[in-house]
Amino acid sequence: MDGRATGFGIEVRGVMMKPRAMEAEDIEAVVALVAEAMNAEEGAWARTTFRRHFASRASGHDDGRAYLVFEHEAVIAGISGLHCWEWGPPENVWLGWFALHPRFHGRGWGRAMLRATEAEARSRGHGKLLIETYDSPTFERAVAFYRRCGYDRVGGIRGYLPDGASMLVFMKNLPPKTLSMNGTG
Repeated sequence: MDGRATGFGIEVRGVMMKPRAMEAEDIEAVVALVAEAMNAEEGAWARTTFRRHFASRASGHDDGRAYLVFEHEAVIAGISGLHCWEWGPPENVWLGWFALHPRFHGRGWGRAMLRATEAEARSRGHGKLLIETYDSPTFERAVAFYRRCGYDRVGGIRGYLPDGASMLVFMKNLPPKTLSMNGTG
């Protein structure tokens, strides 16, 4: 079961997870989540990214990023984000930080979170969601997950990381949501 969106969040197998906009106060909880879901180095990069994002917002600068946290029983269980570049085509948006607590892996939560993120991208007028990931062991599960979710590899850069791992770029077209005859999408 892939989960379904409700007026209050996403539901998978009868369990509700509620998305909300990330706040600066969430940084350390999200960093801990990223470190547990990936590794400590990724957690450190997440801290840097989120601190810069909220500092930019506090100074009145739009850095082109938006983050959603997904809560289960008042605990942050997932993070997802979108970022776009002011010089890039407006229909393109990149996935920014996508992580799910390991206790939720393999149950459809990641897919439901990604679908919620795709819906958010569509609601902001974006037609393509791009994902940057890597061909290292840390990201093997992520690569397989994105492929299962309908993303195609569209590019990359060999030897991008200091350890020699290559950057991989995946993409999915996000067709606009259309209304059916009964008024639902």
